[in-house]
Amino acid sequence: METENQFQLRKDKLIEAVLYLSERSADDPNFGVIKLVHLLYYADCATFLKRGSPVTGVTYLHFPHGPYPEHWYQIRREMQAAGDVEVVYEDNDDGHRRYRMLPKRTVKPEVLTAEECAILDEQRERFALFNTAGISEHSRHELGWRDTEDGEPITYDTAGMIALPLSANAIRRGRKIADDIAKRRKSV
Repeated sequence: METENQFQLRKDKLIEAVLYLSERSADDPNFGVIKLVHLLYYADCATFLKRGSPVTGVTYLHFPHGPYPEHWYQIRREMQAAGDVEVVYEDNDDGHRRYRMLPKRTVKPEVLTAEECAILDEQRERFALFNTAGISEHSRHELGWRDTEDGEPITYDTAGMIALPLSANAIRRGRKIADDIAKRRKSV
């Protein structure tokens, strides 16, 4: 049953989306699994906003580095066991170890629609210059991530909503407005 916050996992679409993004990001020196799962998140959110349901139906959980697909490690192991991907570990320029998923087969064209592929490409292009830290930081400004705690599901209701830190001027204006409202209520 699909509700506004929960959708049926489409594992076939998730696997093909992983392969699609991994294949097209092969030359991206910043592409690792953290960037991959963030691209999946943003593609699912964009599709949700466009048509009311995500591509993969994945439930994303609040993790310290941003949204992460529920049961990700189990799905990754299944993809490895099926021969869909190879997981390789490498050290990146900032001294951190990351892993990448290398596709071992081509994407099944009948699983993802042209619209879904276009949305995956849009997100890949949108975040092309982001490294792992940059895309993680960006995702932590998302309202859904900010309104949840570690391990909690992030609802699609908040897709695309950014909660940027307020400036000192914005905080002062907000306090002044709140004070003015409180004064008017007292005088009524």
